[in-house]
Amino acid sequence: MPLYYEGAKLTIEWSDDAKSSLEDSEALVPPNKSACKRQLDALTKRLGDKGSLRSPDQFRNEDEQIYAIKTRCGLRAYGWFHTKRRAVFVISHYIFKTWKKMKKIDRDRATNNRVTYEAKEND
Repeated sequence: MPLYYEGAKLTIEWSDDAKSSLEDSEALVPPNKSACKRQLDALTKRLGDKGSLRSPDQFRNEDEQIYAIKTRCGLRAYGWFHTKRRAVFVISHYIFKTWKKMKKIDRDRATNNRVTYEAKEND
């Protein structure tokens, strides 16, 4: 899987869907919230370096062991923890979100990406 960031505690990897969904989601961020992209990158790298984030406002279990890295402006990275040689957090996909709860379509997308990822790991 593509490596996103090698942190001190966790390796952050991307699923096959992650990079294209990041580009699509970043395009939806309003111009007056340009710091949003940097905030998501900083939170993701902090997760890799420390293994956790400070509060549920930044990182939380959404459903079925699918976690969200959350920015104040609405960018989200959905993913899950996977262990192989060392701890890995796999980012399934990104969204720009303006609603509160995780939608079923996002949960299904993350679950499908996890199944695909784990199938490739076992090959």
